[in-house]
Amino acid sequence: MIAHALSNIQKQAECKTEIVELKVSQNIKTIASTAIGITKPPANKSLKKAAQSKFSKAAEQYNSHANVQKQAASDLFKLIKAKSQNKNKLCVDLGAGPLVNTHTLQNEFGQVLVIDLSLNMLKSSTLKSPRICADMDNLPLQANSVDAIFSNFAVQWSANFELLMQSLYRVLKPGGQAYISTVVAGSLNEIKTAFTELDNSSHINSFNTHTYINQSVQKAGFAINSSQKWVYTDCYRTPLKAIKSIKAIGATTHNHTNTRQGLLTKSALQKVCNAYPLINNQACVSYHVVLLSLQKSITKFK
Repeated sequence: MIAHALSNIQKQAECKTEIVELKVSQNIKTIASTAIGITKPPANKSLKKAAQSKFSKAAEQYNSHANVQKQAASDLFKLIKAKSQNKNKLCVDLGAGPLVNTHTLQNEFGQVLVIDLSLNMLKSSTLKSPRICADMDNLPLQANSVDAIFSNFAVQWSANFELLMQSLYRVLKPGGQAYISTVVAGSLNEIKTAFTELDNSSHINSFNTHTYINQSVQKAGFAINSSQKWVYTDCYRTPLKAIKSIKAIGATTHNHTNTRQGLLTKSALQKVCNAYPLINNQACVSYHVVLLSLQKSITKFK
């Protein structure tokens, strides 16, 4: 029945919307239908396909390597104010991956709907929760239909962050909350520094600035309850392991055109490793992350 409700969205979306779990409540069946409101340009098809493929390949090893993501999630959960009425609310776990945060959300909210671009990620979890494989830039949700949105380490993959924030504002009920962590400029600088010894091409993704993040959410209509920038660091015994850690979580999709083509030779890779900046004989990877607590106006509709 959800598949039928989503049929119109499938025609619009750049990637297929697929229902992974069919045993859902009537409430979720009602909201998971044709999205109306914002007219969004098509998502970057090549970027989305590449992201979907790489995150799917990383599904099995994601949990054992997503150390920074777990730290960010822990801090993001602290922004959720525990309320008894949350047990009557519906929360969307957006960009949920292998549902690493869904269980905690289930303890807080009455219902949790899981959405992710990677079908393999969604299928890798045995946790019982309704889930939909869909593109966050083409959300198959009705306006004013969900109470809360939780998204950890995902929205940086949006093809258009500003439009995504407008879409999240649209699907939230008046007074609804959004709890979001997103990677911002300054991240992966160690890897960027090491690769400058090789060429002038970009070997890491470009990320939005903290200022742009705040401006975009305010432009969408959100009130910012909290906007904090954190730096999370993961350290490895060798530069090679630090570089491979990015691939292990699927985060190697480049969102720009100035990207070096082709595989690195052994000598080129060794040159990069030799140039990697070490701290106490460890190769660290730093992520600059903004944690947001947002609220939709109780009276304003968009």
